[in-house]
Amino acid sequence: MPEMNYSKKLRGWSLSDADEAGQLLEVTCQFCKRTYRFFPRDLLKLTPNVSLDRLAGRFRCQRCDRADYMVLRVVQIWGSEYRKLTVRRLVKINTVKKPIWEDGFL
Repeated sequence: MPEMNYSKKLRGWSLSDADEAGQLLEVTCQFCKRTYRFFPRDLLKLTPNVSLDRLAGRFRCQRCDRADYMVLRVVQIWGSEYRKLTVRRLVKINTVKKPIWEDGFL
């Protein structure tokens, strides 16, 4: 029997499910081979609780500035990997206030 497509496996798994299981989200740019790792709890502060198959399209590579080559994988952390993996942490969120003007009559 052929193996199931990985994106179909991610369809039933959400950000909160990955957070409860203690997993990392590994996003890789297939164009420049750059890998970013995130904690699902940090991403829940930025986005609603979506399924993981929709999440890869929301990322953009910082090196090549492409969004169409991003691939998401779910990684289970093992004890030997602690203090060896680089993980991006959310430090703070800046909001930008942008005024929108409209011309009107007096």
